[in-house]
Amino acid sequence: MESIQARYARQKVLKEIGPAGQQMLAGATAVIVGLGALGSNSANLLARAGVGRLRLVDRDFVDWTNLQRQSLFEEQDAAQRLPKAEAAARYLKRINSQIRYEPVTDDVNPGNIERLIVGATAVVDGLDNFYTRALLNEACVKHGIPWVYGACLATYGSAATIIPGVSACLNCLLPNLGEATTPPLSCETVGVLGPIAALVAAWQSSEAIKIMVGSKDAVSNHLVHVEMWHNDFSTLPMTRVANCSVCGQHNFELLEHGSRLATASLCGRDAVQIVPPPSFNVDFDLLRQTLGRLFPLEQNPYLIKFHVDNHDVVVFHDGRAMIFGTSDPKEALSLYGKYVGG
Repeated sequence: MESIQARYARQKVLKEIGPAGQQMLAGATAVIVGLGALGSNSANLLARAGVGRLRLVDRDFVDWTNLQRQSLFEEQDAAQRLPKAEAAARYLKRINSQIRYEPVTDDVNPGNIERLIVGATAVVDGLDNFYTRALLNEACVKHGIPWVYGACLATYGSAATIIPGVSACLNCLLPNLGEATTPPLSCETVGVLGPIAALVAAWQSSEAIKIMVGSKDAVSNHLVHVEMWHNDFSTLPMTRVANCSVCGQHNFELLEHGSRLATASLCGRDAVQIVPPPSFNVDFDLLRQTLGRLFPLEQNPYLIKFHVDNHDVVVFHDGRAMIFGTSDPKEALSLYGKYVGG
């Protein structure tokens, strides 16, 4: 019992946090959307800090290429192809068993984003594409939930803290981001330095902790850029745009009119994700039995994987699938329709 009470001793002695701030952390909920390099490092720091509830959201499973920079995953997770959310929760429970973990394996889309962030004290961005960040920005502005943007690629990183109604929102900084095309540069083509991800995640986690202990006035009001290899650090003031379509006019176009994406290329992976419409119902056990008669299956309690026509196909319980070995949505949809349905 003494060791449990002493867990946060070095944090509670900080004048910026103190016992009262530690109590606020214990009563807070942090939602981490995306458990790649940024999200996994952030979840690690927030679990150790004693945030009472961590909701861990990711659509993907652990791959061997993740282990270089994603701090919550181990070789066994990659070998078993565990969903990142489940693997992260398992790992974090061994670090801090006092926290309530809510692993969610799902694609973030207009149909579920508001449910995923409900009750959040702060949201941490671990995403890898423009569209979903724009969607997250709309949802957080709509519900008045602070969130911390972060991104990294190669040796570069950036971060910004969004306090709805007070600061600029992401659309003020990067207008019409939801319509932007993800550039061809990805961690697969140009790589990513592990320490830059850890640095950006540390910044994000620090900002989230400030929010959760009631010190919103201490968060940064700048968009921060850092380049680690040549030791460059710069900031850009975050100026709120009065007629911003999101935080100024409260026009939540993506939330209210965005359709659930049928296909999406996966950042850094030669793969396409297929997301079935809400009306699509899959009998996962029947699918497992049927495909098992046709192909050797790799499986765990969360997904099945098979190989066909030079493609690896991974299917999750809700019918969502990832088709590897192609970046062509038409080819991916054809394989999906042939072997999964829809």
